[in-house]
Amino acid sequence: MDSETRLSRLEERVTWLQRHVAEQDRVISAQSFEIDALKARLSFMKKQMDEGGQPGTPAPDDRPPHY
Repeated sequence: MDSETRLSRLEERVTWLQRHVAEQDRVISAQSFEIDALKARLSFMKKQMDEGGQPGTPAPDDRPPHY
């Protein structure tokens, strides 16, 4: 294998690795935002459960809009 071919293959590998790292960065960033949203939702649901209600249902003292 001559040095030109070897250098070319190394450049191809470096290019592939750079693309791979960039894609991983995008995926990790998206997952981070999703995890933050899920944490906020979980915290809200825990607060509702601690107040005695079921998740997604209004508190007992909340009246429907027609009252």
